[in-house]
Amino acid sequence: MDYFLDFYDDRSYCICMTKKQRIQDTREKILQQGVDLLSEYGYHGTGLKMILDAAQVPKGSFYNYFESKEQFTVEVIRAYNDSLMKQFDRYVEESPQDELGTIKSMYHHVLDRAEERECLKGCLLGDLAAEIGGQSRSCEEALRQAFREWQNRMVRLIKKGQKSGSIRNDLPAEHLAEIFLNHWEGALLRMKVDRDTANARQTLDSMLDVLFKN
Repeated sequence: MDYFLDFYDDRSYCICMTKKQRIQDTREKILQQGVDLLSEYGYHGTGLKMILDAAQVPKGSFYNYFESKEQFTVEVIRAYNDSLMKQFDRYVEESPQDELGTIKSMYHHVLDRAEERECLKGCLLGDLAAEIGGQSRSCEEALRQAFREWQNRMVRLIKKGQKSGSIRNDLPAEHLAEIFLNHWEGALLRMKVDRDTANARQTLDSMLDVLFKN
């Protein structure tokens, strides 16, 4: 009898864990579709039905996974930024170039990817900041945190470049990082309007070859 109870308990635990895993997997699938759709259509242009259809999740089940569209958007921002920062770290770690060259090649690579998507998707962080900034405190805080993480990484990379001599050191790394991110986000917004990366590439090269170069 004791053996039977142990087996029953273990099985219940496994079933419970399997159910929890299914829920988590579904949430991840919805979030991934959210990243893609919000990047292309924006917050107001993306309906819940569109998200659920793309994720192949039954209609009406959205609130089983997220409290609201606002809370869903907060989690999308976090998921998007986590992925972005992992890609940033991996690119920097694997780059054979100096710090200035790494920044230039990294962001030209981003523009190459944008061209493959016909410039329909820019940076989700910048797009959402422009669209719903001032409308949602929770989304604002998620965006601020994402930008802080991104800027902190840029600051660390710029400081390394200043020490190695590839980046000018007469301006604080924090200042250079802020200028870079502000111009970059503006260039991506312009790219989506123009459906062309030429202006963004010119802005990128001007910043790095003129403003950043030692």
